[in-house]
Amino acid sequence: MGDLQLAYAQVLKKWKAQGNTLKALTIHQLQGQMSTYRYGFAWVLLEPLIFIAAFRMMRKFFGAMAQPSGMTPLMFYVLGVFPIFMFFDGLRTYAVAASRSKLLDFPTVSPLDLMIAKNVASFSVYFILFWVLAVTVSNFESAWPPENVLKIMFALLACWILGQGVGLAVSGAYLFFPPLKQFIGYTNFVVRMISGMFFCITMIPVTVWPYLTWNPLLHLTEIARDAWFESYVSPIANPGFVLECVLGTTLLGLLVERSIRRVPKI
Repeated sequence: MGDLQLAYAQVLKKWKAQGNTLKALTIHQLQGQMSTYRYGFAWVLLEPLIFIAAFRMMRKFFGAMAQPSGMTPLMFYVLGVFPIFMFFDGLRTYAVAASRSKLLDFPTVSPLDLMIAKNVASFSVYFILFWVLAVTVSNFESAWPPENVLKIMFALLACWILGQGVGLAVSGAYLFFPPLKQFIGYTNFVVRMISGMFFCITMIPVTVWPYLTWNPLLHLTEIARDAWFESYVSPIANPGFVLECVLGTTLLGLLVERSIRRVPKI
């Protein structure tokens, strides 16, 4: 019994130390979060606002892009833009997992620790920004409060975790073929366009639904709008399918990350 208690204490001590490491790394990432952007944290706010404003202006010129009845125009786009931003924020994991940081010289720091810390830091920024903007816009459009806050939280978290899983899964290919970064940049536009940033499924012909519904991001933007607007009930939103995709990509990503740890970084 004494050996079992000793082993438990050692495991607990190890996890506590790992938690302290992640906390320190997350703070470090937050401090230098936007160092690559010329305009600092202002760009975090401007980028999604640019998308929202652009889609809102497009709606004035294309009547077919009007949101379904019961949805306010600005919140419609806020709920489409931010989940996709959460996904792409997590997707950037591929570069972190395949890079060589000086922080890895510390024995308690692993590439997975750096990935988690970076993503937690950036997710915190976008998560707070979403709620600040959502509360402001929804009150302005008299669309507050949301019908189901928990479903909205689920949509945001699932998008973020899904992005991390996909990022880890492609990190192995990026390690051996760095130009993959350019290809990922090219596919970003396509993913944005088919994932519900500026439309919901009821605006699309039913004959196309079987093809679009393979995309878990579309399910998540549908869940977010369904959760906010009481008048909208998504005909295709499937949390079970989303969870399967999140679990599958996460397990695959962790397997790839574990496999490339022993591979020298290019």
